[in-house]
Amino acid sequence: MIIIIDLDYTLLNSQGILSQKNKEVLLECKNQGHKIVINSARSLIRSKDFSSEINADYLNCFHGNLVLDSCQNVIYSNEFKDFNILKLFNDFLNIHNGWIGVETIDDAYCTEEKMAKKIGAKVLSMEEMSKKQIFKIIFEIDQSKKDIYKKIANKYPCSLVFNREGFFCTIMPKGSDKWNGLKILLEKFPNEKTIAFGDEISDLLTLKNVDFGVAMENSTEEIKREIKLKALSNDDDGVAKYLESFLLFK
Repeated sequence: MIIIIDLDYTLLNSQGILSQKNKEVLLECKNQGHKIVINSARSLIRSKDFSSEINADYLNCFHGNLVLDSCQNVIYSNEFKDFNILKLFNDFLNIHNGWIGVETIDDAYCTEEKMAKKIGAKVLSMEEMSKKQIFKIIFEIDQSKKDIYKKIANKYPCSLVFNREGFFCTIMPKGSDKWNGLKILLEKFPNEKTIAFGDEISDLLTLKNVDFGVAMENSTEEIKREIKLKALSNDDDGVAKYLESFLLFK
C-alpha cells in the first residue's frame, strides 16, 4: 500500500506538531513494507524535516510541483520558467508597492526585512530573486483591487490564489495541483493500492483519484461532502488511528 499524507491540519496537529502517535504508527507501516508519500503545499525546506522523521519514501511539495525521493533525487519538477519573472514582479508592484516573497528549491526570500523575519526568509532584491529556481511567489496586495491582480496574472502562465488572511496572494505555475506530481510518481507503481489523507480543497483531486481517499474530521465542508471515508481530526491522531484499523491490525 502507498500511504499519501498531507501535512498541515492532517498529519500535523493544529500547532503544526507531528505527534508521537502518528510518528510511531507510520514507522510501523514502513516496517510492514508500506510506502509513505508526504503530499504538501509547503516548500521543500518547510516539509523535508517531517518527511525525514517518518522515513517517508517520497516528498511531493510546492503544491505538486516538485517530487523527490528519500535521497533528494528529483522525479518531477515544474518551476516558473519561460517568461520574464521580473516583469511580473513589476506589474504587480505598479498596483501596490508592497513586499514580494519567493520560495525556491533551497530557501525562501523576501524584499522586506520585517516580513522576511516573520516568515523565516532571507532578504534579497527583486533582481536577485528573479534569477532563482522559483516554485512559489507571494505578493502583498491592495485588497480592493483583486480583479486587477487577476487580469495581470492571466497574462502569464501562472495560477493566482488570494490567501485567507486577505493581505497577500500566492502565485504558482499554471495548473498547479498536488495530484499532478503524485500522478507521475504513482506511474512507477501501477500495481500498488493507494490511500490518501487530506483536509481541504487542495487535496480534493488526490482524495478522489486514489483507491481510498480519507477526509479528516476537521476538513472543510466541501471535502466532507465529496469524500465518504472519514478519519478523526488532526488533533486526535486521526491518521494514525485510521491506519491502525485499516492496515496494521487486519
